[in-house]
Amino acid sequence: MAFDRTLFANNSMGAGNSAPGIFSYKGSTNTKAEVIADSFFDDIADRLEVDDLIYSSTSDTTPVLLCVVSISAADVVVTGYPLVA
Repeated sequence: MAFDRTLFANNSMGAGNSAPGIFSYKGSTNTKAEVIADSFFDDIADRLEVDDLIYSSTSDTTPVLLCVVSISAADVVVTGYPLVA
């Protein structure tokens, strides 16, 4: 399933500082593989910066912590880390 902008939220406390942004995505209709895939977050490339963090739930019950590693011509590349208890 495609990225849904309405399920994406900015959780950062202060805008405009040099700290990485912290975001969340309620990916309950997306699998872990979809969320980690290259270009999944391209629709919001203008809101992201390298080193930003995205916490995402997934449909296969494995939440993931993503780090934005590059943005080039609106192509967002992330590295994902499954979160397990």
